[in-house]
Amino acid sequence: MRVYNTHQRKSLIDFLKSNSNRSFTIEEIIIEMGEEISQSTAYRLMTKLVEDGLVHRSVKGNSRSFVYQFINNEKCEGHLHMKCTDCGKVYHLDHSTTVHMQNDIKNNTGFEIDSHTVLLGRCNTCKK
Repeated sequence: MRVYNTHQRKSLIDFLKSNSNRSFTIEEIIIEMGEEISQSTAYRLMTKLVEDGLVHRSVKGNSRSFVYQFINNEKCEGHLHMKCTDCGKVYHLDHSTTVHMQNDIKNNTGFEIDSHTVLLGRCNTCKK
């Protein structure tokens, strides 16, 4: 299927790329982008970007809402992530730390953690 690079699609991708360390609800994206994107277009484009593998969709905390975050498949493969539950910032753990944690957990419990796991907590800035 052909991908159309409309102005709104490009603006949305540019916004998500420039904020790739954060995740957003669609409502937050619409507020942040202002008049650059309409609500219906944001929902339609986000669905397509998730299908295309450019954006990751996850549940926001214990709610029924979803948050979306731009991903770079090369950058985000093979390691764990940590996400601040207050500000939404995502931290990428390096490969050796990921492997060490996965091995420790597997050796102690027999449980295998995949590299798509996101550890939730609070960052240093939000703890203050």
